[in-house]
Amino acid sequence: MESYVEITFMHNLLISAFSLTSSLVLSRKPMNRSHFWKILLMVTILPSFLFCENSMTWIWLNEIIMFLFLFKERNHTYLLFVTFRLLFHLIYYMLFEGVIYHLQFFVSDIFMVFLADMVVGLSYLILLSKGRYHLSERDFLYCFEMNHKKYRGYVDSGNLATYRSLPIIFVKRSIYETIKAPATLILVEQVVGIEEVEGIKSEIIMNRKKIQVICCPLEGDYPYDALLNMKGIL
Repeated sequence: MESYVEITFMHNLLISAFSLTSSLVLSRKPMNRSHFWKILLMVTILPSFLFCENSMTWIWLNEIIMFLFLFKERNHTYLLFVTFRLLFHLIYYMLFEGVIYHLQFFVSDIFMVFLADMVVGLSYLILLSKGRYHLSERDFLYCFEMNHKKYRGYVDSGNLATYRSLPIIFVKRSIYETIKAPATLILVEQVVGIEEVEGIKSEIIMNRKKIQVICCPLEGDYPYDALLNMKGIL
């Protein structure tokens, strides 16, 4: 069977990009673009062009290094990434002539694979344009308005807390003290456990939409004004 290495590289670059983006969307973990491209190149360049004795050893080592250094605290994302890649490879393997080698699909029937890749590429563009989550942490920064002032907040993928069905957001202490409303003590689940903090009911405007929230004080030095909530904000 004749295989086309360059076409295989381009095909697997598309499949890996689609798989990684889908994994980031589902796991709600934003990733820096440079980090994103490092992963794509690691899972496509070496497997596509390395053909030597004990090449599979190098491929597995490459995969392990990628997992250890580029997926820190992203185990869920990595598992989804591997699952999507394998599913794509198996689907292509069952539909078209080719072979799964070096943990990826090597193309044989160029025309049919090209047509299938066109469909996958179009779907990927739709995912990028219509998806609510993006590849860079900068895309998780949103401007919002509160008490007729504009602020910049970061949508925290780990913040899903609510109080009486209202999303909890954390704002800088200087902003918190300007909210003219009675405060109440609420229980918030933090990394270190459940913590009792002050909270004030307020309203923010984001994307021309009024959202009722519970504001809690944000302690520490942050480059943005607030930690927004993934639930009820996007």
